[in-house]
Amino acid sequence: HVAELAGEALVEMRKEINGYKVLVLGCSYREDVGDTRYSPSELIVRKLHEVGAEVSVHDPYVQVWPEMRDQNINYDHSLARHFRRQQELSTLEVQTDLDGALKGMDCVVLSVRHTLYKELDPDFVVAAVGGPVAIVDAFGILPDAKIVRYLELGCAVRAVARGHVRRLAEQVRQGGTL
Repeated sequence: HVAELAGEALVEMRKEINGYKVLVLGCSYREDVGDTRYSPSELIVRKLHEVGAEVSVHDPYVQVWPEMRDQNINYDHSLARHFRRQQELSTLEVQTDLDGALKGMDCVVLSVRHTLYKELDPDFVVAAVGGPVAIVDAFGILPDAKIVRYLELGCAVRAVARGHVRRLAEQVRQGGTL
C-alpha cells in the first residue's frame, strides 16, 4: 500500500515512480532501536524497488541491514523470493547522513517513528531535497500541522490510515486556515 501511495504522490507532482529516487526513512523494526529483524520497512523497500524506484535508506540506528545484504546467501529464508528484481538490493547501503540522503530525492517515505523523524522540520526537508517532494507517512508520524506545512511548501502528501490528508490539501489549495 505504501508503494501505491508513493506512486500517487509522485503522479500528483507530475512524476512516475519508475526511475525516481525514493528515500525510506527508517529500516529498524521499531522506533529508536537498531534491530532490523521483521521490519515492515523491508516490504516497503522491496516493493518500491520491484516497481522501478531507485531506493535509498536512512536510519540513525542501523549501519548494516543483514536482511538485504544476506538475501542471496539465505534466499530460502529471505523475503526477496516473493518479489522480482531483488538481486541489486544486496548492495543497498544504509545511510547515516540525513542531509546527504535527502539531497535530490523525489519522494520521502517516513517508515519508522524514530525520534529524529518525528522532529523533522518540513522546511528543512524541502530545503535539503532541493524543492517540493512527495511525502508518504507510512506510520502516523506526521501531526496535522506538519502535513499542512509540507502542503504549503508544494509537496504532495499521502499517509496510511489518514484519509483526512486530502481534506487538508484541499483547504491549503483554497487558502483556508485550519
